[in-house]
Amino acid sequence: MEPHKTFAEINLNALSRNLRVAREKTGNNSSILAVVKADAYGHGAVTVSKHLIKEGVSVLGTAFTGEAAALRESGINIPIVVFFDRDNIDAYFRYDLTPVVFDLATAERLSAEARRRNRLIAIHIKIDTGMSRVGFDTTRARRDIPEIARLKNIRLEGLMSHFSDADLQDKEFANHQLKEFISLGDELRRKKITFKYYHMANSAAVISMPAAHLDMVRPGIMLYGYSYPAADGLEPVLSLKSGILMLKKVPMGTPVSYGRTFITERESIIATIPVGYADGYSRKLSNTGEVLINGRRAPVAGRVCMDTIMVDVTHIPDVSYRSEVVLIGRQGNEEITASEIARRTGTITYEVLTSIGQRIKRVYR
Repeated sequence: MEPHKTFAEINLNALSRNLRVAREKTGNNSSILAVVKADAYGHGAVTVSKHLIKEGVSVLGTAFTGEAAALRESGINIPIVVFFDRDNIDAYFRYDLTPVVFDLATAERLSAEARRRNRLIAIHIKIDTGMSRVGFDTTRARRDIPEIARLKNIRLEGLMSHFSDADLQDKEFANHQLKEFISLGDELRRKKITFKYYHMANSAAVISMPAAHLDMVRPGIMLYGYSYPAADGLEPVLSLKSGILMLKKVPMGTPVSYGRTFITERESIIATIPVGYADGYSRKLSNTGEVLINGRRAPVAGRVCMDTIMVDVTHIPDVSYRSEVVLIGRQGNEEITASEIARRTGTITYEVLTSIGQRIKRVYR
């Protein structure tokens, strides 16, 4: 490792094990749509997707057509479901993508374009059962889905919804959403409108809500090693590592970083690490974050800078320019997880992982 470089190490074996947990939770009875949006939650969508395909995943999910197009251009040819993009109609046909439809007008545009190209396009229809983000409410769905079913060159492939409590802390409301979704599906079946896939389960539902597994599940965060509620067998896939840019011995009373919010209380050794808020290392970790060096925790000293942080290593023996610095991950008996950083910064693990910047190289093993 070049000591001035910061990189994200991606453990593909851990990714495989996490996928295995998802399969075990569903009893292998549900198809898996692996969610790789937001650059596979910061892990690198192309490499992660190719590895998941090697492990038997047959459907991927992205947020936007641009993400899906990048996967296609990398040589990935399995179905990709796009969750939130209703404007780039041409891209769905150019890259053979599966749109999620949440209004009648988009379905009509897709039908018209499919007829023009003499093509058939598969779609998934999104139902809003309580998220109030995108989707047909159940009243509009009863009116509009039969209209969509009559459109030319459209194939109804999936009916889907989304839990509004991502961690399923409120099981009563989650059960209400699931009941609404299943009831609508049953009503449509009675009208001879059917889908290959009915899907609603996010990671939390994969883990703790078997009734929601249906025909397909959509694991996201659990593939990358985190879950709420917790699940045995999951392992964080990403470690964030760096080296030491500078070591400096300073006298007692020395201010460190912007604003002089940290003043040394003794003669100290301060290590400068080449990672900062431009890389996704939150400024909220100023004077509160910790890193691992030589198997020990070292506190962040002063404010996080755009490109660097300073840490107090006075108490750690044998620190040198060759010492590895772990910002997320395990070193010896100590571990700093993305969940710990989320707690320290008042956010969620998803944001910690997806905030890791693109100038941080991803290294796969």
